[in-house]
Amino acid sequence: MKKILLCSIAAMLFMACGNKTGKTVSDTDSLAVDSINGPVVDKHSEITGSKDSTEVDLLDIDEMPKTTVRQPDAHFQHAVYVNIDKPASGEGEMDAVYSVWLADERTGTVIKVCVTNPMAEAQWQKMNGKDADAVDVPITQIASAEKAYIAPGDVSKVIVEGCPDGRNMWTYIIDPYKGTAKQLPSTEGVVTLEWEKKEIIASSYGYDDDGRYSVKKAYSLEGKFLRTVGNKERE
Repeated sequence: MKKILLCSIAAMLFMACGNKTGKTVSDTDSLAVDSINGPVVDKHSEITGSKDSTEVDLLDIDEMPKTTVRQPDAHFQHAVYVNIDKPASGEGEMDAVYSVWLADERTGTVIKVCVTNPMAEAQWQKMNGKDADAVDVPITQIASAEKAYIAPGDVSKVIVEGCPDGRNMWTYIIDPYKGTAKQLPSTEGVVTLEWEKKEIIASSYGYDDDGRYSVKKAYSLEGKFLRTVGNKERE
């Protein structure tokens, strides 16, 4: 089987070092992200805007679970893989446990983005209001990751989402190089990703006198509400 080459932000670093395993990336191993071609070696502040990144292990593909599934929305050599580490217990019982992996398929490296926690605390009460922003959540409190995407315009970030409560889609923006995550107030998940604008278009449902409707909203990669997109939509 042809060896798939993995990981995101470490592409240029590994080509320079000639090392694919046992390496960590910290604030001294810094890369800037080009929204079209991916990462290029540069100062740490140009990728994150700060110096608070955490170390992450860069692994070879052979160290990633063989059952991982490549997600369809890759960007050049950058891709996200999702693995079911533990299947769901059963109907109406504990949700599955997923692991998410951020890959650079050119250099053969991969990092683990997160492992989901089916017991993660709901955040909806913190996101009340029509124009609510995303809220910070610990990276250990990602409830589900049935789907995953490269963040539009920043291949160092990953968007994951799933439906752990059987009703709402829980959507997160994760920065694995900082070890941070934000949950969007969207209840119906990602609709589209706008690469040129670096925006996430996500949908939420609501109710009025005419019944249930959906509305699309645009968010920045920092989870800030930007605007409503279009009008209410009904089934």
